[in-house]
Amino acid sequence: MWKPFFDFLWFVSYFIPFRGARTWFRLNKCYDYKNKLRAIRAATPELNWGKMRLAKGGGSLAFIIDNTVFKVRKFHKNDNSAEKFEREKRITDAVAPVLPVAVPKIELVQAGPYLFYKTHFIPGRVLVDLPLKRIIANKDKIGKQIGQVIYSLFNADLKTLRDMMPKDAKKRGLGMVHGDMCSNIIVNPDTMDVVGIIDWEYAFYSSLWYEFQGIYRVRRKMRQTDIAPIAMWEYYRLRDEKSKKTK
Repeated sequence: MWKPFFDFLWFVSYFIPFRGARTWFRLNKCYDYKNKLRAIRAATPELNWGKMRLAKGGGSLAFIIDNTVFKVRKFHKNDNSAEKFEREKRITDAVAPVLPVAVPKIELVQAGPYLFYKTHFIPGRVLVDLPLKRIIANKDKIGKQIGQVIYSLFNADLKTLRDMMPKDAKKRGLGMVHGDMCSNIIVNPDTMDVVGIIDWEYAFYSSLWYEFQGIYRVRRKMRQTDIAPIAMWEYYRLRDEKSKKTK
């Protein structure tokens, strides 16, 4: 879907008569798409780029080829790409061993002037891209599995991330949260099991309530499913179960 759209925008840019305006359009409306694609293709000539797919997130473009994803910031010159990608890599490296689902394993790749992060493609579909009726039909399973992910993440002792933790985190009841699960839950479309959580750029130490809000905050479809309260009840069930075992 996104590749034809950006190809069309880039084609339209050729009809802008003033060079400065044309450059502005390509950078701000096309996110320098063609130049970024040329750069990563030149850096990875062994890949079959004829079958590339393009995805667009809040702050990034993702070039998907075979089972590999190359993600690049939309405005790489102005938003500290290296710092953001290094931070996300630190987080995913730390949380991967403690979660019951897959997360991206990130490798940084410099291609021309652009910094990409390379990761494996997690097989499945983004939950919110599926029909609402199908999501609602499987809301109990999905909600419980998300609750298990949140429990594992929020209560994990992430030793390599302690410098990110506020000094009064325990006193305030803070834990590591993804912060933006709403559009980043990957499910197996055949079984409707949650198999992965992607896009960890907004993860940080915060309240449990902030994480539950993140399940539905920016997506009306998720607000219609009641998945968030199911995830909440599963979290507290697991917490109470562990509390009984430690008594």
